[in-house]
Amino acid sequence: MKNNIILTREQRENFERFIELSDRYKNSWFWNDNGNASRRHYIEDRDYLSYETVINNIPYSVYFSVSMSRKNVYVTKQVFKGDKQTTARVIRTLLEKDLSKEDNMKKVC
Repeated sequence: MKNNIILTREQRENFERFIELSDRYKNSWFWNDNGNASRRHYIEDRDYLSYETVINNIPYSVYFSVSMSRKNVYVTKQVFKGDKQTTARVIRTLLEKDLSKEDNMKKVC
């Protein structure tokens, strides 16, 4: 694998959370009643993520937010690599190329 990288624990946790949130809300425009306003606001606050970091001198920025009405769920997600907006695939690739995960696996075994 070329261009291997090492992510810090904070970077890995935030990127994994972004991917998990993206997968959870995939194709979730129309749901059943989302409960009362208090529950909707709780979910909106819980599932918000804004994170910026630098990996190999390249700035990365991820943003994820959920907005809920009584019947609809609206998701906004953005990924920036440098100055250009890109897709979540970039984050998945970073996680795949991360060598720190392998080092941790060796320590456990």
